[in-house]
Amino acid sequence: TPPVDRQPGDKWMLKGPMEYIPPVEVEVVSKRRAIPLHDNEGIYVRNTNTGQVRAVIGSTYMMGEDEELWEKNLPTIVRTLLSAERDTTADRGDWVNPNKQKKRKNDDLEDEEVFDASRVVTFQVPHNAAVQIYDYKSKKSRVTFGP
Repeated sequence: TPPVDRQPGDKWMLKGPMEYIPPVEVEVVSKRRAIPLHDNEGIYVRNTNTGQVRAVIGSTYMMGEDEELWEKNLPTIVRTLLSAERDTTADRGDWVNPNKQKKRKNDDLEDEEVFDASRVVTFQVPHNAAVQIYDYKSKKSRVTFGP
């Protein structure tokens, strides 16, 4: 391959298993690994050049040199509802009090699971139930029946 003329501030990525000894002028910003995702898992990826955020779902993904993981900001009550280990069928009518959840989490600090905001938000809809989903991009809502 012909040599590439790099300018100061350029970012590039070497792909594949290889040995690379950077010259003195080059700074290694990060080392990346592929992120394995199951069919029902996903991550949010943000393009740093355009600012566009997209969801990558269901396949092993290797981020490019101009991509980064994007963390979705969720309200505390939504995080509480998503991270609660509840049976969605049996606890369908229960309301979760966020104040009680905070007190209980403060008691179990060592058992606290870290919420990964870069993971795509998923919610299992039980049988014989419906969920209203609002798409902020197209400004339309739809009803989905479970599962």
